[in-house]
Amino acid sequence: MFLAATIQTKILEFLPLVFTYLCFGLALISVLRGLRMLTKRYRMQHEGLHASCVVRHQTMDGKTVYYPVFAYSGANGQLFDIMGETPYESEAEALQAHRPPVYADERPDAAQELSSGFMFVRPVLLMLLGCIFLGGMVFAMSLLPQQ
Repeated sequence: MFLAATIQTKILEFLPLVFTYLCFGLALISVLRGLRMLTKRYRMQHEGLHASCVVRHQTMDGKTVYYPVFAYSGANGQLFDIMGETPYESEAEALQAHRPPVYADERPDAAQELSSGFMFVRPVLLMLLGCIFLGGMVFAMSLLPQQ
């Protein structure tokens, strides 16, 4: 009987520590994922797509021009490559090319039908969830036995 009570006491002392680490890990993951998503969406909205590689084409007069290729992954995870329409005279210029997101699948707010301002809601909610987990961690730390 005494052994069972001792084991139960040890488990009850150990649970707040496990809950503390669990809440800290979930908070860290939620906040980092929300920040990553927020910066990715902000950059996509303001900078557009960047050229990923260059395809070389010969023109009629023997002059070489370069066309950039923009690669991105769609909402369902498919990979798309779109060749740019603007020719560049050097490969370095073509690699520096930017293109605004035009098609619905390219836009970070493609899943939102009401407004592009709603594309920031999910990352903010993830960071808010991380703050709630941090509050749970503080509460679990208060339950730890005092030494």
